[in-house]
Parts: sequence; C-alpha cells; structure tokens
Amino acid sequence: MLRAKMTYKFLMLMLMMIISTPAFSYVPFLDADTSFYNKYPYIYFVGKGDSTAIGEDYFFDHAGYVIFPVGKAKLPLNSPLLKELSGTVLPQMNRDSLQLNGVILRGSASPEGPWRVNQRLGQARTKSLVNFLKNQSAFPISDSLMSAKAEGEDYRMLCRQMMLKGDPDYSLVAILCDKYLGIGRQDILKQKLMRIRGGRLWRRLLKEYFPGLRSARLMLTVKKYEPAPQPEPVVEQKTLVPPVIIEEPTFPAVAEDTVVLEDYRIPRRELLSIKTNLLFYGVYVPFGYNRYCPIPNIGIEYYPMHGHFTLGASLDFPWWVNYEKHKFFEVRNLQIEGRYYLRSGDIEKNPPGKGAAFRGFYLQAYGHVGIFEIGLHKDKGYKGEGFGGGLGLGYMMPISKKGHWRLEFAAQFGYLYVKHDPFQFEYRGGVDLHDELYYYDWVRPASEFKKRQYRYTYFGPTRVGVTLTYDLLYRTNTKTKKKLSFKRVSFRSYEKGRREKK
Repeated sequence: MLRAKMTYKFLMLMLMMIISTPAFSYVPFLDADTSFYNKYPYIYFVGKGDSTAIGEDYFFDHAGYVIFPVGKAKLPLNSPLLKELSGTVLPQMNRDSLQLNGVILRGSASPEGPWRVNQRLGQARTKSLVNFLKNQSAFPISDSLMSAKAEGEDYRMLCRQMMLKGDPDYSLVAILCDKYLGIGRQDILKQKLMRIRGGRLWRRLLKEYFPGLRSARLMLTVKKYEPAPQPEPVVEQKTLVPPVIIEEPTFPAVAEDTVVLEDYRIPRRELLSIKTNLLFYGVYVPFGYNRYCPIPNIGIEYYPMHGHFTLGASLDFPWWVNYEKHKFFEVRNLQIEGRYYLRSGDIEKNPPGKGAAFRGFYLQAYGHVGIFEIGLHKDKGYKGEGFGGGLGLGYMMPISKKGHWRLEFAAQFGYLYVKHDPFQFEYRGGVDLHDELYYYDWVRPASEFKKRQYRYTYFGPTRVGVTLTYDLLYRTNTKTKKKLSFKRVSFRSYEKGRREKK
C-alpha cells in the first residue's frame, strides 16, 4: 500500500513538471553549416553586424548572369543560371530557411544600337529577372529588398572584362571611359571608340566583348533566422532593411599630359561623287532614225556634312552625225538638281566608317536647259532649244563594303517646253537650184520667216535612270582634340608605369 502511494506521488510530480515546462521549438543558428552554397559565388552571406556593402568589382566578378539574344528582353529558357536557381539554389534556400537580406540586379545592353533603345532594353531585362525571382522564392521579396539598376550601355563592364582578360587596348578604353562617363557624355565616348583605327577596334569589341554585355546579373545577400527573442509586448513596427550599396568603379587616373599617344586619322567622308546613267548607253531612236544612239552622260553630286540636302548637276552630250544618210542626233542637255534624302547625312548621326552617309530613298527637284539638232532623213529634221523642270523619286544603294561605289534607281516627271524649226536637205524652190545645203523648211514668203516659230510642250515622264556612282573626292580630318590621339598601349606596361609613378 505504501509502495502504491509513493508511485502515485511520483507520477503526479512528473506530470506537474511536464505541464509547467514551456514547449520547445528548434531555432537555427547563424553559425550553421553553409558549405553547400560555396560553389555559388553569387550568394553572399552576412552575419549580425556585418556590412552589406558590396564593391562594384566584387559584383562584376561573382554575380550570376543571364545572356540574352540581340535585341531581346525575354528570359531564355536554356539559361544555366535560371535552371540552377529554380532547380537547386532557391529550393535549398527555402528548406534551410535562409532569409534574403537584399537582391542586387543589373540589366544591360551592348553599345552598338541607339542609346535610348539600349536603355529601355536594359530596364526590360532587369524587370524580367526580378519577376523570375519573385515567382520562384518561397519568401515574399519586397521592392525594398531590391537594388535594381539598368545600364543601357555598360562601358564599366566592358572595361572590367578587358582588364581581366589582359586586353592590350584596355588602358585606351579605360582612359576614354574615365573621361567621358564622368561628364555623362556616352555619345562622345561611343563616337571616339568607333573612330579609333578606322573602326577596327570597335569591330573587335563588337565580336569579343559585346555578347557578354547583353545580360542581366544578380547577387543574393542572405542570412539565417536569428533566435527568437523573449516574449515582449507586441508592438507593430516596420523592419528597416540595410541598404545594399554598389560602389562606383574608378578607372586609371592618368593626367593627359603624361599619356604617350600617337596621331590617328578619322576615316574619310565623301565630298563629291561622279556618276553616269547606264540606261542611256542602250538608247534606240525610232521614228525614221532607226538607229542605236548611246547617250554619253556624266553627273556630279555634292554632299554636305549636315542635314538631308545635296546638290547635283548632269550633262548629256550625244553627238552622232551621218551626212551620207542625212541622219543627225546632236543634243546638249544640262540639268541642275537638288535632293532630299529621307535618311539624315548629319555626321553626328552617321559618323565616318559606317558607309555612305546619304543613301536610301530621296526626293528630287530639277530644272534643265538644252539645244538639239535631230535629222531623221534628208527631207525631215528639227533644230531648236528647250527647257523644263519637275520632280523625281529615287533610291541610293551602296554596292561596295565601304559604300564608295553605289547604284541608284530613279524616275523623273515634269514639264518640257521646246522652240524649234524644221529643216531639210536642198532647197525646194526648183530643181535647178540644188546646192547640196541644208535649209529651213519654209514655203511661205521669206519676209515672214522668223526663227523658232514652232512650239512644242510636253508633260509626263521625262527620265528614268539606273546610275552608277563613285565617290571622287573626300574630306579627311587629321585634327585631334587637345592635340591628343591614341595608340595601342599594352596592359602590363601601362600598369607598370602607374605603379612606378605611385
């Protein structure tokens, strides 16, 4: 009986201890094992009291990235980073209860397109990656955690890639970036890079580095949940998330008067072209003449440095004579014209090295004057002068790599006014008065004769052409700003000079 009472008291005591003991909950610690994430450099752990500032160079070297096709902002499904995030990294972070402390994103485009288009493209690529993370993460990602930035033309990333690769032109590109990005003149920077060595440097950058700039990059800063604090009165307040800072890079600071540079030449720009209408060399004249009469012709066109307008002139000068058959085809026709190209020829918009500045569709206004003498046979010929004018439409197409040879297709419509007199061989007054000469065909009294009494007017198509054009004269600019220009400087020698100077 005594043993039963003791057992009963022991059991009651144990029950009271269990009831009075608070419930136990598992809390992960900050020093938990994170070795699983070591192979993912774009995951950055921060502990309590650690700084969340990440340098620009660190971000460039460790960020994960998605490469986009040219001109596209839709995430490519075959991206290794997206597969890694959705299949491995984010699910494991959810299982480990890793709390996102910040998300750093940067979308960019390569510089070969227009700046405004590149800026919109960089923003769209950033937004695509933001939406992907929000959809894949088990934790809500607020906008306050995001440090998103769009670089329309990411020249800093270009410099970083060139430096890591030890590119011999890195120092040159870095100097230009440091000079013009600091004053917000990306447009001048792009023009400088496009002109160096006749565009060869730009074409190499386009091939070797620009594909890597068509990207969106990210880095995740994370931390473990801290142990739960002791129960306190619940006070609703917002949790302030430390800002994530990306430090701006500094490029090599080199005084302009200490840089050893050599003179360079801006590619030549067309000034004056020479041209000829190929169709005129196959002209056949019917109506009693019945002969092929090629029309030699030559034209010129002047190209300004700015605007849409050009000036031109052309001369047609067939001079075919056959006295035995009394056939003549003698013409002198001078035409002056002005053109308006729909594509601007402004040198700022179409710099040298990118082919012909004035090309594509154009509108034309012209005027012309001429003299002629056309004999069909011994009883019929015409001699006189005329003038006219009208409008035209054409298309200029480069047919050589640099655009110095071009082909244009054109048609003109206008008005022609001619004053002329008919003439014939020998005099009709009588058979005894033949003197083997040409006379005006006039049978009325001689006192009434006046030259050019006949008139002819015409309105309609006046000319068609398939014209071959070649740039005959060019502008060449050898001036350099502040008497500086650029030459190849090896990366190693440049860095060695900087260290010695320090």
